[in-house]
Amino acid sequence: MAGGETVKRVARDFEFLKNRVLAVLIFGSAVSEAEARDVDVCIVAPGGFDLREVFKRVDVAGKKYDVWLFEELPLYMKMEIILNHVVVHCKDILELYEYFYFFRKLWKDQERRNCLTKDEIGEMLKAFTRTKRKSA
Repeated sequence: MAGGETVKRVARDFEFLKNRVLAVLIFGSAVSEAEARDVDVCIVAPGGFDLREVFKRVDVAGKKYDVWLFEELPLYMKMEIILNHVVVHCKDILELYEYFYFFRKLWKDQERRNCLTKDEIGEMLKAFTRTKRKSA
């Protein structure tokens, strides 16, 4: 779990976003490992946000932050964040989890396809090829 010092440091550095975005979260190795090499920070801003402002105000490289905008991420990364994060700042926690609900539903519809093994894909391709040959 993200150490208290890491959360405090990120909270201080991203304080200027506190009332401007829905949430600032930590995810990735900083949450799951005791010694993370960097800190993944996710900004959740349903109304949009220009990340350049973060790079102007925070020494992202020096502090080893990887900063991501939730709305620009692919669905599988959104789900990783939804399932494994630490809240640093949040305007309204209920609104945040309600916002995440839509992405959970999307993932539920696609999860099977995204989690197929190599063998399962191979079997599907073989079945498709057999079906195509029969119709030709």
